[in-house]
Amino acid sequence: MIKGVFLDLGWTILRPTTNEWYINKKFLEVVSAETLNALPPEKRKAAFYKAEKYLADSHLLFSEDEELEQFKQFYKIIATELPELGITANQAKEIAESKVYDMGNYVFFDRSKETILKLKETYKLGIISDTWPSADQTLKSGGIEDLFDTKTYSCHIGACKPDKRMYFNALERMGLPPEQTVFVDDAESNLDGAALCGIRAVLIKAKQHFLGDMEDSGKYPHIDAIEELPDLLIGKAFL
Repeated sequence: MIKGVFLDLGWTILRPTTNEWYINKKFLEVVSAETLNALPPEKRKAAFYKAEKYLADSHLLFSEDEELEQFKQFYKIIATELPELGITANQAKEIAESKVYDMGNYVFFDRSKETILKLKETYKLGIISDTWPSADQTLKSGGIEDLFDTKTYSCHIGACKPDKRMYFNALERMGLPPEQTVFVDDAESNLDGAALCGIRAVLIKAKQHFLGDMEDSGKYPHIDAIEELPDLLIGKAFL
């Protein structure tokens, strides 16, 4: 019997307004979409890879101030690696501030709160997400910060999914055996990590409606949107 439900954040209950996590609204005020799209794809990919590696190499942090300093450096790397964008040092700082503090960079799916409230009537609820300290403010902006019993953020662990530490931390916090829990995520690799820890896995395909095809090997039950989850959990796949 399922007693606990873990949810990812991005592409599960919310999405980036621009459909890209690092190219936020402020970024697109500074750099036109035309200029960005004119970059050679491999050069753009290499620049963001270098910046993302910087984030990954120093991911243990607990405050929004620490997060801001990281993203200042992140966008400075982008500016240096992609001089064609013309991002100044001050603009890199403004983009970073937007990333951390502007909750308008995120859109909650229409029935996220309604569904979470429904789930809460029956299950313990937790979050397992690769994210930063500002996630709490994001949840607060959607009116759902206090609806979760546990929150496991990668920035507090210093590791990202599918590292088993993420799932074991979530299970310890929730106080349930893995076979009594479910994890919903948009990436099969993350679900693989959960499954290896004994957690039941559900693939959510909300991202497909915005970004096109996504991986679905068929090995996990799937839903197209979060509001389908309550019915799935009482179906034969979870009896």
